[in-house]
Amino acid sequence: MLMQMINILGPITLITLIGFILGRSSVGLQSRTLSSLVMLVATPALVFATLTAMHVDLATIGKMAGSALLTLLIAGALALAVLTACGASIRSFLPSLMLPNSGNMGLPLVVLAFGPEGARLGISFFFVVALFQYSVGLTISSGSLRLGDIAQQPLIYSVLLVLLVAGLDLPVPQVILKTTEMLGGMMIPSMLILLGTSLATLKVSDFGPAFAVAVGRLLIGIFAGAAVIYLLGLTGIAAGIVFLMAAMPSAIVTYVFAERFQQSPNRVAGAVVMSTLLTFVFLPALVWTSLWIAEPAGAVALDQEGRSP
Repeated sequence: MLMQMINILGPITLITLIGFILGRSSVGLQSRTLSSLVMLVATPALVFATLTAMHVDLATIGKMAGSALLTLLIAGALALAVLTACGASIRSFLPSLMLPNSGNMGLPLVVLAFGPEGARLGISFFFVVALFQYSVGLTISSGSLRLGDIAQQPLIYSVLLVLLVAGLDLPVPQVILKTTEMLGGMMIPSMLILLGTSLATLKVSDFGPAFAVAVGRLLIGIFAGAAVIYLLGLTGIAAGIVFLMAAMPSAIVTYVFAERFQQSPNRVAGAVVMSTLLTFVFLPALVWTSLWIAEPAGAVALDQEGRSP
C-alpha cells in the first residue's frame, strides 16, 4: 500500500512542485497563455480522444456525467445554505465552495490511481464539472447569464462530437485520433504545472475566512460525493472516482472569475490557496479512501498497471 500511495501521489507532488518553482523563478512562465492553451486545445482534445478511442458507450458517459451533475448540485445547495446562514457573499464564495478542482488535481489522481479505466470514467466526470464552471460558475460570479462566453468554450463542441460518434457508432479516422491524442497528452502535466504556478503567485488574504472556506470545501465535497454514491448505488472504480473528484479543493478558475468581476478577489485567492494546501495534507487519506471504496476493482486496476506492491 505504501508503494501504491508513493506511485500515485509522487508524480502529482513533483510536477506541482516544478510549477511552483517556475512560478517563483525569473523564467517568466506565462500562466495565462498556458491556461488558455489547456482549455482551448488540450482539454477538448483529451476528452474527444479518450472517449472515442476507448469506445466509451453512452450509458457509461451518462452515468458519470449524471454523477458529476448531482455532485455539483448537492455541493451547491449545501454551500448556499452555509453562506446564507453566515451572511457571506454568495457571488464571491459560492463558486469556491461548490466547484472542485477536478481538472488540475482530480483527473491526474484518478488516472494514476485507476489506470485507463480511471481515465475514461474520470474524463466523463470532469467534462461536466468544466462545463458547469464556465456556465453556472461564470453566471454566479458575473451576476448575469453570459451566453457569448459559454458558446466560446471548445469543450462544448468536443463533448457534442463525442456523443455523436458514440450514439451513431461512427468510425473516427486514425489521423484525427492520433492528433487529438497528442494534443490531449499535454493537458494533465500542464494542469499540474498551472496548479504549482498558481500556488506560487496567489496570496492568502484574511487567514480566518480562507481557512473556513477551505474546510467547508473539503467537508462539502466529501459529503456530496458520498451522497451521490449512495443515491445512485455506485460501486467499484466509478464510486472511488466520484468520491475523489468530489473531494478536490476549490477550482482555481473561481479566482479568475472573482478577479474578472471584482468579487473579493484577494479573499477568494486566499481561499483557493488554503483549500489546495489543506487537501494536500489530507490527500493520502482521500486517495486511500477512494481505493477502499473501489475495491476489489481498484486493486485489480492497480495490479494491471503494475502499481501494487
